[in-house]
Amino acid sequence: MENILQDLQKTKISSEKFKNTSFEMRNKLIKEIGDNIKKNKDLIIAENKKDLKKMTEDNPMRDRLLLDEKRINSMSEACYDLVDIEDPLLKYKDEKIIETKDGLKIKKIGVPIGVVACIYEARPNVTIDIVIMAIKSGNGTVLRGGNQALFSNKILVKIIDDVLEKNNFDKSLIYNFPLEREKLNILYTSVGLVDVIIPRGGKDLIDSVRKKSLIPVIETGAGVVHLYLDQYIENTIDKAIPLIINAKVSRPSVCNSLDTLLINENIKQEYLEKLFYEFKKNNVHILAIEKDICILSKYFEEDNLHKIKEVEFFTEQLSLKLNIKFVESIEEGIKHIQKYSSKHSDGILSENKENIDIFQKNIDSSVIHINTSPRFSDGSCFGFGGEIGISTQKLHARGPMGAESLVTYKYIVCSDWKMR
Repeated sequence: MENILQDLQKTKISSEKFKNTSFEMRNKLIKEIGDNIKKNKDLIIAENKKDLKKMTEDNPMRDRLLLDEKRINSMSEACYDLVDIEDPLLKYKDEKIIETKDGLKIKKIGVPIGVVACIYEARPNVTIDIVIMAIKSGNGTVLRGGNQALFSNKILVKIIDDVLEKNNFDKSLIYNFPLEREKLNILYTSVGLVDVIIPRGGKDLIDSVRKKSLIPVIETGAGVVHLYLDQYIENTIDKAIPLIINAKVSRPSVCNSLDTLLINENIKQEYLEKLFYEFKKNNVHILAIEKDICILSKYFEEDNLHKIKEVEFFTEQLSLKLNIKFVESIEEGIKHIQKYSSKHSDGILSENKENIDIFQKNIDSSVIHINTSPRFSDGSCFGFGGEIGISTQKLHARGPMGAESLVTYKYIVCSDWKMR
């Protein structure tokens, strides 16, 4: 315990020094991390293969764990994209200086949060995401990845350490926290050393961190994602069907993929035939309540159609399983989403402006997609240069979190020697 607290203390001290680092130097570090990732591509793949060997082929986490050449290039590009984003510490630069009747001049300025801890599971790219976002915003970082990505994370942290040391920064700015689960309690109680904890992963991980941590938590909630397919879709059904398939099939193991499709029961049968044909073609497994199975059995073989348990409506599927439910009206669809949504990303596909308006006013998710794939719930798609996660809470950050989300503020108060 003592060694861990000492290491956290070092990270805190390093973060205090780092917070005044120039914007140019922060960008230089991020660019060099991107360069080093490219240079060490073969080594990263070799270390990642060691992790993949420990995981069965049918494990849905396997896709999240995989680092191939394309994904490694994407990690490098994420670094370069972030360099092009303006300084997040200047987020309040355009706010008006308050001048009070007492002769005070009050200015709000952006400052780093301090030390940001991230607890995450089988996605080694999160190691890069969180570190470059923290560097961009002038913060220190505590990384606690999962056992599944042990070798992948180690090589990525070494690449980052090499860049820090080359530029005369203490590598304690980034602390790779021990993997032993029982040691997490030290992290949860490190008040004064760690300023915020961000869990990235499934519901169980997020709930566990929220319950145990004495340190403020930003929840990047599990994505139980819904789309409501309206009956008013005649002119755009040929756009709606590929969009739904994209939402489910393009990368089913990630948090912004589709989990539940709500279909207005007045939709034309020919549209259902086209849509369900595409589901069958892509080997999507359907879960439905008994009443709806009677309808769906006309379109799907028994092997691809299963009776749903209610818990599945609360579940982030992370696979080619899809919940389908027929609803009488948009109001019933909204009630379903209000009950089962994780408030991550939900959407409507409709040509009816009134229904779209009703939907966006009554759904309380962090991102609402209108005739748009929920796969766009991603910081890079929002122009943030990547993301730390997608916050499903309402304080301090909400929705896709870029580097700006790791910035807080303080007030500078000036006067002509005023006293109260």
